[in-house]
Amino acid sequence: MENYPQLTVLFVVLLLTNIIVGACFPSIEKLGNLTLPWPSEIHTKFLTNGNLTFDEDSKITYASAAVIWIINRGDGQRSSLSGIQFGWHIFPWMYNDSHTHFYTSWISGGYSGKGCTNMICPGFHKTSSSIAPGHVISSVSPIPDKKSFIKLRIFKAKSSGDWHIHFGANGDPKPVGYYPKSLIPGLIGQLVEISFGGYVTHRKSRPSPPMGSGYVSTSKNAAVFGNLMLIDADGNDHILGVDLPSTGDGKGCYTPSKIDMARFFYGGPTCVD
Repeated sequence: MENYPQLTVLFVVLLLTNIIVGACFPSIEKLGNLTLPWPSEIHTKFLTNGNLTFDEDSKITYASAAVIWIINRGDGQRSSLSGIQFGWHIFPWMYNDSHTHFYTSWISGGYSGKGCTNMICPGFHKTSSSIAPGHVISSVSPIPDKKSFIKLRIFKAKSSGDWHIHFGANGDPKPVGYYPKSLIPGLIGQLVEISFGGYVTHRKSRPSPPMGSGYVSTSKNAAVFGNLMLIDADGNDHILGVDLPSTGDGKGCYTPSKIDMARFFYGGPTCVD
């Protein structure tokens, strides 16, 4: 068995408590297809800074992301975890670069079961001819220039039960593809946890990379999740008009703002253990 550097996951996650059964954030245990943290998830607009960089030594340990998670914990054991996550991330180990990438990932049966990121292996059915999971997002926001945004949307088709993902860069979200209902049995006919937020990973001996734009949530340059909505079984959008409890890194490095007018600000610079 290969030995990998011990990683720390720092995060800020907002939970939809009316359908949440708990809140935890497992650390990364190994590198491979199932390296992405799985807490909980939904529907957002992200603003991000394109100037985050990583040196050679940090390629295998550093990542910075803004994510929507949709999961079901099953019986509470990690072996019964099932879910989907998608959003943007900077993950030098996976891509061998420090660009911002659109990504998707799925898991079924926990870390010892099945799962995959992007289209490394079968699972996601791409329908778009212009965007695919793993593609570089070029419309980033150099500080303090005009902010760019991406719009993400996920919903379960009422007729098929498949999970459809849409993506838009500085415009309305367009279909990218879907996860078939049969791919993730643990999400069939089950209540799901929904959460959204950011996370970073790093080697314990080194500072963490920036989260979001690299600015704290009170800064005018902070990254933002906006236009937060829930999609009901009939495909109708509902604005998220209330604040939600959040789970943070415990160090005060990445503290989100309250949700106001269906948006919240998040992120921060490097953090030292």
